Amino acid sequence: MPATIAAGFFSRLFGKKKLPAPAPEPQPEPAVLRNEDDTWLEQLVVACGDGKRLDELAGADTLAHVDNLWASGHERLATEWLEKLLAVPDAAEEAVATLRAKLVERLDQRRELERGLVHLEALTTSAPHAVRAHYLLAEHHRKQGDDVLAMRHYEAVLARDLDYPNVRARVDRLRAARGLAAPSAGETVAGADLVGIAGGARYRLVRELGRGATGVVYLARDAELERDVAVKLLHPHLAAAQQQDALSRFFHEARVMASLRHPNIVAVLDLEEKARRIVLELAAGGTLRETLRDRGPRPLRRALERHGQLLTALAAAHRRGIVHRDVKPGNLMFRRDADTAGVEIMLGDFGVAHLPDASGAIGAEAARSRRAAEAIGTLAYMSPEQRRGEPPRPSDDVWAAAVVLFEMLTGRHPWSREVILGGARPPDDFRLPEATLAGVPPALAAGVQAHLDAMVAREVAARPTTEAALATAAALRADAIGAGILS
Repeated sequence: MPATIAAGFFSRLFGKKKLPAPAPEPQPEPAVLRNEDDTWLEQLVVACGDGKRLDELAGADTLAHVDNLWASGHERLATEWLEKLLAVPDAAEEAVATLRAKLVERLDQRRELERGLVHLEALTTSAPHAVRAHYLLAEHHRKQGDDVLAMRHYEAVLARDLDYPNVRARVDRLRAARGLAAPSAGETVAGADLVGIAGGARYRLVRELGRGATGVVYLARDAELERDVAVKLLHPHLAAAQQQDALSRFFHEARVMASLRHPNIVAVLDLEEKARRIVLELAAGGTLRETLRDRGPRPLRRALERHGQLLTALAAAHRRGIVHRDVKPGNLMFRRDADTAGVEIMLGDFGVAHLPDASGAIGAEAARSRRAAEAIGTLAYMSPEQRRGEPPRPSDDVWAAAVVLFEMLTGRHPWSREVILGGARPPDDFRLPEATLAGVPPALAAGVQAHLDAMVAREVAARPTTEAALATAAALRADAIGAGILS
């Protein structure tokens, strides 16, 4: 029998064991001999290090050169250049966010997201990138087997976008795997030691609505009264023994807020110190910030109407000796859709409000450190004296109300980021653009501008009291109605 036939016969008879194919050798990235993209990026980094070309740091040309490296097979080099760009000092916040977003997407594509976790955490505070950052963090923690952290980030995605692809299904699966029908207190960023929320308790958490310095706010269902409410859970550090003063102050503020009982102030429905829980009426219509973002500037008559409602709430608080100190569009809410007839604005979040002392006098905390006072509030809405850490005054809220009115009329903040951070204010930067009041009778337009100018007068004594500002706002709205301005 020929040898080849015999070999075939025995192979068929006994079978031939197939050896596993060897793993493919990792292909090295092509060598880079200072190509055009690499050279351009190096020159940019050097220039930025000298304080030049900073406006190009995250520009279209820069990102195009990074993408060219990626497309030509230099993937790791592209990510390294992004990291070098992020290390440039004095970079604008927006540029840093853009570069971080680009970097984490590329690292995700390379299955190296671990390198970008610190950037993802930072992006969760950047509005344009927060949803995607929370999603990537959730996916990372899910793959690592950390279901608690994964659920926190998935729920943060749903709090911003209920229809984000696949997230609701992932949350439902994770909850089912842990035997949960809704988020429990232990799964919130407020901490694992909160009680009285999940299971058969009165308030059942549904999803996160937002978070701040003092706690996290959730949409919840009141099982006893069968209504939706907002539940605020305090962060654990406020419950620590050394922070009892802060905890007591928070609940005192909540009681004062509840005692105001004003239609333009968010109502406090229930509070329980043991559970570190405050229950508020639900602002189902969202915030003024969201309205301006989604619908743009408000018509003159509507803006004056909202402005008057805000001043009404502030006047009620000021009569009680309370200075809010954080008036901004994000803290102004609506019970229903903002453009529905009869819906009024509500002032919320008195978490950093200055309260009167036992005698009712404003300024009980004037002796506290100026550094601590400077940190209270939101920089873009602080009056100059609030930024300097001077004792709180109602004029601080009047100033902030003027900034909010400007935003309602124009859809933008009156000052650039550089001006806000620098503290200086050019003399004419609060002027309304001509297009904003186009078609408005000249006398009315001049009245609106004069009202704004008065509320942001450099000298505190020159600013109107809250009651006087409210009277002016009411008169301007009446003039708008008289002029036939319908909305």
